[in-house]
Amino acid sequence: MSAAATATPFARLPADPARATLALIAGFTALRIAFAAMLGFGVDESYTLGQARHVALSYFDHPPLHLWLAHASMLIFGTTWAVRLPFIVMFAGTSWLMFRLTERLFGGWPAVWSVLALNCSLFFLASPGTWIVPDGPLLFFLAGGMLALARLFFPAEDEAPSPWRSWLLAGLCFGLAGLSKYSAVFVIAGLAVFLIATEHRRWLVHPAPYIGALVAALCVSPIVIWNLANDWASLKFQAGRGGGRGLTLAAFAQMLAGQFVWLAPWIAVPLATIFGASFARLREPRVLFCLSLAAPTILYFTVQSLWSGWALPHWPMPGWFFVFPLLGAWMVANPDASPSPGAWAKWCLGLAVALPLVIGGIGATGILTRFGVPVRADPTIDAFNWTELRPLLVARGVGPRSGPVVVALTWNEGGKIDLAVGDRADVMVIGPDPRGFAFRQVQRAYLGADILIVALAGTWARQQQALQSQFVVIGEPERVSIGRGGRPELDLVIVPAKGLRSRAPVSVAVAR
Repeated sequence: MSAAATATPFARLPADPARATLALIAGFTALRIAFAAMLGFGVDESYTLGQARHVALSYFDHPPLHLWLAHASMLIFGTTWAVRLPFIVMFAGTSWLMFRLTERLFGGWPAVWSVLALNCSLFFLASPGTWIVPDGPLLFFLAGGMLALARLFFPAEDEAPSPWRSWLLAGLCFGLAGLSKYSAVFVIAGLAVFLIATEHRRWLVHPAPYIGALVAALCVSPIVIWNLANDWASLKFQAGRGGGRGLTLAAFAQMLAGQFVWLAPWIAVPLATIFGASFARLREPRVLFCLSLAAPTILYFTVQSLWSGWALPHWPMPGWFFVFPLLGAWMVANPDASPSPGAWAKWCLGLAVALPLVIGGIGATGILTRFGVPVRADPTIDAFNWTELRPLLVARGVGPRSGPVVVALTWNEGGKIDLAVGDRADVMVIGPDPRGFAFRQVQRAYLGADILIVALAGTWARQQQALQSQFVVIGEPERVSIGRGGRPELDLVIVPAKGLRSRAPVSVAVAR
């Protein structure tokens, strides 16, 4: 059996690594398109699309690049599932950059394995690969910047890369990564560690990296300008999410378990094992390069959960992204491992195809609730669009430039409502956590306009007492239900109100 035959994940793939990778990328792109067409927008996506209707230099939750991309996509596709297409195409590009980066470091077939494993991981398959989230642009530009520098750091025998071209391209990519998500800084910090720890520290006395850094700074300048104008609200919000609450082992355990699930257990176990084992190979520059890029993000966000009291398991994922080249190299170097890499690859691919199609089918049909599963137990309940709310509000006078202002009580419900009617009416949030709504509240909403409060029944029950002091008059709540296929699944209330007492509700002032 040839070396290539033992290295390839599947015998039916083309014998050339680049062609094999293109076949994998095409297949996963088709899978993502099917998944995107079946599943409605999640809470974060709904909120993002609503915020993206209003173009700004930056935004409260995140830097602006993915919102700018979403805005442009909505101009073409509206708010249909197809608005996800640019993000799907971008991750196809990210997969190709992963191939080229791993090929540069470890060879062609390790690169095929890294692309396969990356796309089979649940997080990378769904979130940056399909959904409208900042991680998609973040990974694309981080991969592009690191590939530009890998060509400089590890040139082939017949290559003489231009340091100016390499550093300027890297600076542009890193700036655009910073324009995507603040956590890009941890990967860049890892690059600095690699430079200082290796012979490549010589670049620290060359002007090219500093001009590249200037390019990066220009790219992220919209974030700085927006934060200057808004009392650094976005940076304060993100910094506050890591606040100290004392030692919290439960949060740490949840963080570890969350990463295990998000990566997919069949990917997480070999990936974490290889990540740990690779620290014994720090003298190998190519291994050190990957570990330097991966470790700061993984370790900081994982350990941070010990004192922050909580953390989201997708935060370390940009670090895990740079472990996949090491996994690809291991797979080729260990063809006789047990279980065999070939068998592992078949299981990974089978699960990667089945899970999104099953989840997408559940989300599209609501089949679980149709057969009596409680709504709260349906994993897709947050991923259906509240389109049935739109005609209910139109029937109550909501319309462009006229009619009542629509008010939500939480940012996540506000995102769902905004996606349904935000192109037709003003939507604001006056609950305790308005997020980005606090920076786009329409002033006329504060001047005694008629208002319709829309909330989930449970949210209304928790907050109605506090709302009594916010309005001169609050009417009787009207209960309505929405769901998939015309079946009632979520209970809402629509409450008429008049006379909002303050032009700047207390919750808005606190958010600033």
